[in-house]
Amino acid sequence: MSMRPFFALLVAAVLAAPAPALSQAEQRIAAIVNDEVISLRDLRQRIRLVLFSSGIDDTANARQRVAGQVLRRLIDERLQLQEAKKWNVTVSEDDIGRGVSSIEKRNGMQPGSLPSIFQRNGVSYDSLRAQMRSEIAWSKLVSRRLAPRIDIGAEEVDEIFARLKAAEGERTYRLGEIFLSVNGPDEEPSIRETAERLVEQIRGGARFSALARQFSQSATAAVGGDLGWTPRSQLDPEVAAAADRLSPGEVAGPIRTVSGFRIVTLAGKRRIATPDPDLAELDLKQIFLPVPDGEDPAGMRTRVDAARSEANAIEGCEDLSDAARRLGAEAPQDLGKVKLTDLSAEVRRSVAGVAVGKAGQPVLTPGGIALMVVCGRTLPKANLPSRETVTEQLRLQRLDLSVQRYLRDLRSAAIVDVRL
Repeated sequence: MSMRPFFALLVAAVLAAPAPALSQAEQRIAAIVNDEVISLRDLRQRIRLVLFSSGIDDTANARQRVAGQVLRRLIDERLQLQEAKKWNVTVSEDDIGRGVSSIEKRNGMQPGSLPSIFQRNGVSYDSLRAQMRSEIAWSKLVSRRLAPRIDIGAEEVDEIFARLKAAEGERTYRLGEIFLSVNGPDEEPSIRETAERLVEQIRGGARFSALARQFSQSATAAVGGDLGWTPRSQLDPEVAAAADRLSPGEVAGPIRTVSGFRIVTLAGKRRIATPDPDLAELDLKQIFLPVPDGEDPAGMRTRVDAARSEANAIEGCEDLSDAARRLGAEAPQDLGKVKLTDLSAEVRRSVAGVAVGKAGQPVLTPGGIALMVVCGRTLPKANLPSRETVTEQLRLQRLDLSVQRYLRDLRSAAIVDVRL
């Protein structure tokens, strides 16, 4: 697949143009993928969706920075949909409905509220549905064609267990990843530039898990890039060295590995055969600060800074009512006992390492800012993972490699004409 550079002057001019000037420009062709057109309107709508879901301010500069990343993703989606159609894979309205419900549940939203939230924020709900259609079709195709070929033998699981027992006390990391494949030397400069922009956006406040879902080419993209707990010895040497230097919440990358570039964030670290903090049960309380529709970026930053200041000052769950009153927030809510694994990636990262009686960092959610306070924590007994867990991890690793090869082959065989 050959394509001209994404960032031509025309792209910058069109993406930065005011709305009235866009009616004719939006009909332009952004790219042709095996005779199927991606319009500039498709590209603009997806850029808006990416900025909204990732927590990036919607500015002309931000739109220009993510344009190349988004167009690459749109091209991959067309290839995936075309391949799914070739194998008679279909996506029903019920499939999309279940996907929407999952998004609402994961973000603590009321059932059926997502379309109205998108409308209030000027984001195309149709663009989300189009993205979900391609994701579901690709997932079905992978499940049908690749997953049945993955066979994990008992001896492989035994070998992993032997290594885990021998490595008792070894460092193990809970990492999130964004993976961008490099299929040839000519791609490396542009892919590196894309990875550097993603790191810049994350460090500027964009949500890691949202960018992973949008751009990562690993199978972990579906779960926001979550790699789960991985022993240091099982990581790429370059990734392991970066993880050693990270503190929870920090980001490293882009890291060049054999197959491409990786961006990683650290959610936690522990030792093998010690209690798994991810299986902890937390007693949580929440302060929710509603944000008016259309709040400007400066106002949002002021609200987040105020919430962060209150979070840092909280010294116990008895302080919550006063903190909520100072913020002008709703009365604190008692969420009861919640398993850490049941929380969204953003909330999990916020509270995973927080001491009892302290608050995590503010979490941006649709409609407001959530401040979670840990009022209790119960850890499970220490033990090694089950055979089922080890088998599933091996299966996912092998499936991920198969998916990367599949998509690489589709790109190589495709005729793609980028018109920007």
